[in-house]
Amino acid sequence: MIELSPLARPYAKAIFKAALDDGKHESVAQDLALLSAVSQTKEVASLIQDPQLSKEKIANTIIGLADGEVGDLSNKMLELLADNKRLNLIEAINVSYQELLEQHNKTSSILVNVADQPSEDNKKIITEKLLAEHGEGSNIEFSKDPSIMGGLSIKIGDETLDLSIRGKVKKLVNQLNF
Repeated sequence: MIELSPLARPYAKAIFKAALDDGKHESVAQDLALLSAVSQTKEVASLIQDPQLSKEKIANTIIGLADGEVGDLSNKMLELLADNKRLNLIEAINVSYQELLEQHNKTSSILVNVADQPSEDNKKIITEKLLAEHGEGSNIEFSKDPSIMGGLSIKIGDETLDLSIRGKVKKLVNQLNF
């Protein structure tokens, strides 16, 4: 499967700049999240892939499904994507836009995978350290993943700090197999 991020990044940067200029960067983020969710439904995904439908009709269908909940900037972006036959990029544009918004707000989305839910005290300590390091507005989410066997794994953007038992075992196996 082709990586869509490089194709989506210029669109995300353009709409982010336009949204910043209008002071609507937060509402556009919500619009893109909604459009991304809509574009991932089975019905809309098959519409986007249908070569017999005009791209304008597909764009208008997606706008109609959002039912007036999407602003002008997002509608114009959809029309541009339709003109350029790039409606398949909606989800990747949303991801890139969210990353740009986090950089602008100096925040991060942080996912902490744990084998078992930590105690409230441990959760508080982890949260405080991550907020101190990555900004007070960072969004921290804890997720239970028994397959890591113990410890934790922290994912920030595209970087992962793996402090799990599973990660240490994999590292040891790789060293033994050199």
